[in-house]
Amino acid sequence: MMKIQNVRSLFGLFFLMTLVISLFLSLELQAQNAPVTTLTTVGNVYPGQVDLPITVTNFNNIGACSLTFEYQYAGLHFMQGVPNSMLDGFAIGDHDLGNGKHRVTMGWFGSGVSLPNGEAIMMLKFIYISGTTALEFFDNGPSCEYADASYNVLNDVPQNTYYINGTVCGNMDNPGPISGVTSLCRGQSGVGYSVAPVANATSYHWTVPAGATIMSGMNTNAISVDFSPTAVSGNITVNGVNLCGNGPSAQLPITVNILPVANAGSDVVIGYGTSTTLHAASGGAGSFSYQWSPATLLVDPNLQNPQTINLTVTSVFTLLVTNQVSMCTNTDQVIVAVSGGPLNLNPVAIPNPICRGTSSQLFANPGGGSGNYIYTWTCNPPGSPPWTSNQANPVVTPDASGLYQLSLYDGFSTVQGSTPLTVYPLPSATIQGGDTLCGESSSTVLTVDLTGVPPWTFYYSNGLTTWHVTGQNTTPFSIIATEAGVYSILSVSDAHCNGTTLGSALVAVFPFPPSPVISVNGTEIFSSGCCGNQWYKDGAVIPGATGSVYEPLVTAHYFDIVTINGCQSDTSNIIYYFMAGIPQHSANNLSFDPNPATNYITVKSNPASPAVDEVKIFSISGRQVASYVRTPLMDEGDIVMDIQQLSPGLYFLSISTKSGNTVMKLIVQ
Repeated sequence: MMKIQNVRSLFGLFFLMTLVISLFLSLELQAQNAPVTTLTTVGNVYPGQVDLPITVTNFNNIGACSLTFEYQYAGLHFMQGVPNSMLDGFAIGDHDLGNGKHRVTMGWFGSGVSLPNGEAIMMLKFIYISGTTALEFFDNGPSCEYADASYNVLNDVPQNTYYINGTVCGNMDNPGPISGVTSLCRGQSGVGYSVAPVANATSYHWTVPAGATIMSGMNTNAISVDFSPTAVSGNITVNGVNLCGNGPSAQLPITVNILPVANAGSDVVIGYGTSTTLHAASGGAGSFSYQWSPATLLVDPNLQNPQTINLTVTSVFTLLVTNQVSMCTNTDQVIVAVSGGPLNLNPVAIPNPICRGTSSQLFANPGGGSGNYIYTWTCNPPGSPPWTSNQANPVVTPDASGLYQLSLYDGFSTVQGSTPLTVYPLPSATIQGGDTLCGESSSTVLTVDLTGVPPWTFYYSNGLTTWHVTGQNTTPFSIIATEAGVYSILSVSDAHCNGTTLGSALVAVFPFPPSPVISVNGTEIFSSGCCGNQWYKDGAVIPGATGSVYEPLVTAHYFDIVTINGCQSDTSNIIYYFMAGIPQHSANNLSFDPNPATNYITVKSNPASPAVDEVKIFSISGRQVASYVRTPLMDEGDIVMDIQQLSPGLYFLSISTKSGNTVMKLIVQ
């Protein structure tokens, strides 16, 4: 539903807007800029009527304007608009967009009017409902536009420079009392403070005294605060915040109490089996309590200066001082070292266990006696040469596990002790294998032999790609290699140590050579393969026949296979080579012409020679392609053969007589 407020009718408003927009679009932009138009931002609004002026800056010699903005109907209800008295006929209407928003449209035109900066061109009257509602200009070109007195459209780009949105925010009450402790101690952390949620607040702003830090919840209604050792007393404050500004604040005064002085005095040395008095300095001004621990080593642990019992071992005493008013506490420690007494030792090795090749330090940890000690360390097994040391805490790098024995002498007596040291052998990974692979789908298996304590973790590479294997519990490990490269183990570790790597495996990958093509030329067979040839006769290898040319010795089926980089090609085409086994007659006995021939040949025999009985023509692959047979009733003269069906090339002519066969070459053009 559209609500129109003014003396003009709805029809008049649209007529006005159409006229203004048409005028705007028909004129060129001028040097003058549009006024800056601002939708007012108002905060702390209570439910009920609220007046929102639309103000302008640089409203000089304006002849027409159209303005459009949108708002959320749940927060505001438009009532009416009251235009500036200088802008007679300024029409305004409100339209429900059907999506929760309403759109307010305004339009005016007249003679050139100028207004002071900050002047309201329209007073909008709304009923405020609740929450925070934005007033946002809707600018699709003519929906927000100004023109001068000559109706020239004025520049208003960029939009956010010339059309300033507004916001209406509900009232934010005082946050109310801040909950949290009001008396605490320096150095205290994780102290919580909170307020009840403030209506219409979208955030919260807190302040704390100097030396205090908000650790979490800064923009919420609950925070956690740490107080440094130098923190001071002061106020904690909080106020609500929304898009329209800050609300009223609440504060909570807090007292940050200083810590009492805790000074347990200097460390002391006493004789074995004697006692001493501990001395605590005053905690400062005020009333304090003192408590020492461990209480079992003191006659009365709740005195400022208590007496120890007779001590036989060095002990650390902790002093706890408590301010009886603030209940803040502080601590300090003092060491009472006991010298003399029974000679003792507690040898240990740190670290233990270790990996072979690394070091461990032996510690004697002597006590009692005179305090002047002589150390004699040995090892079992002793090693080669036998190991020994007279240091208190020697560093050792053994190859194997052993028991380190210590003899301690203080000038009066000797005590013995020992400590085991476990040495883990280093694991190893040895790679073996390698092959030449032919084609992309082939693979080979490489083995990695592992030593040590499973599980193993290792990296291996072929020079281009690195693989990571973890949790390997068995050996050997198999690598299915499909890529070329030199495979090696980069690193290996077992359950305890990093180890050593050995070996490499070469994997070469080559393509299959193309299948060779063979052909006959005279008495020789030629292969298209340049190298790596192997000739076969009737499917069997011909020993030594590895050139690109082979001269057959007998009639048979021949083919060739090429091997390059260990990879074999497919079989070549197969040629049946026909070898004439009977000596040829001289040209005076048998002949044919023409040669080369195109359509016909004539086979002739010498009158003194036997007549020709049969003529056969073979291709160079050995296939019979034509023949002629003389019958007993035929004349014994020359034979004429039709060869028009033969393709150009080299052929063999086999001529049979009663005395034998003769083979001659025929070239067909």
